[in-house]
Amino acid sequence: MSDSGSTAIVCSNPDCRVGDTGKCVEGLETSKCPHYGRTPQAMVESANKGSDGIAMPSGGTLSIAEAAKLLRAGEARLIAIIGPTDAGKTSLIAGLYDLFQNGSVAGFDFAGSLSLREFEHICHDARAASRRGTPHINRTPRGEVKFYHLHVGSGEAHDDLALVLGDRAGEEYRSAMDDVSVVAGFAEIVRADALTVLVDGERLLDIGARHNLRSEIIMILRALIEGGAITSLPRIAVVLTKLDLVRQSPEQERALADFANLVETIAQTYSGTFAEVASFTIAASPKNDILPRGAGIPDLLTFWLSKTPPRPTAPADRLPASRVFARLDALEKAEV
Repeated sequence: MSDSGSTAIVCSNPDCRVGDTGKCVEGLETSKCPHYGRTPQAMVESANKGSDGIAMPSGGTLSIAEAAKLLRAGEARLIAIIGPTDAGKTSLIAGLYDLFQNGSVAGFDFAGSLSLREFEHICHDARAASRRGTPHINRTPRGEVKFYHLHVGSGEAHDDLALVLGDRAGEEYRSAMDDVSVVAGFAEIVRADALTVLVDGERLLDIGARHNLRSEIIMILRALIEGGAITSLPRIAVVLTKLDLVRQSPEQERALADFANLVETIAQTYSGTFAEVASFTIAASPKNDILPRGAGIPDLLTFWLSKTPPRPTAPADRLPASRVFARLDALEKAEV
């Protein structure tokens, strides 16, 4: 109770400020919001226990340990989404989730998620319910990697295939260009089945920024390789984002040519580093009506979920060592 004798307005959602603004952060009427009028502690207890006392997932992003456990549990794909700040990493993840709201995507069905609450959180500001004039996606906080989980089935994927998407702040990838030692902490890169490098289409349209963007992408990849994060010949998708802005620009032809040249440069420069280099164009959260939300993402999803080649083992043929003693091979013990 407040000093005036009135009942304090509370909400169990820690991100909601209904007591100050009078508006639900999820865009709902207070009478229909399941969190309104409940204390934060009530929400925590409800999220962690079912009716019979069984622990339940929090619905947030996964920690590194939780993601590793999920990858060991069955068939799975870990996708590391890489790119400079504002390239559209979180928008891509939100766009994929929103496509599944309408049914199958590229023949794959949504079969569950351990990250439902976080998916809804990042999608909210891009929906009409947020009452924003233009779609908006919050940036990933610096200093942490977020793992989003989707369970998919049918199509070419196995029914219990888990898709885990790793998202890290773009500033951290840029910092690797100056200090490759930080790459050792990029767990999502080391274990990734496929890398996804995002190329900001809006920056490609800028005459002054396009060359810097190209250099930045190449230098980030070089830092990841020199830092020892890329060692197992993963596949890589090079993705042009914000295709809606590119399509409406008079510089469209030049920007698309610049993107094609960048993909070719990556394929030639790192031919021995990646098992496959593929290119895609997407509009995850369009700012105009030229393309629908999520355009191009189904093709990228198909690439992510396709069969991955076996991880390479040490080559049988070794380069001759400089010292004679080092060139001697151990004899196997003969069977008796």
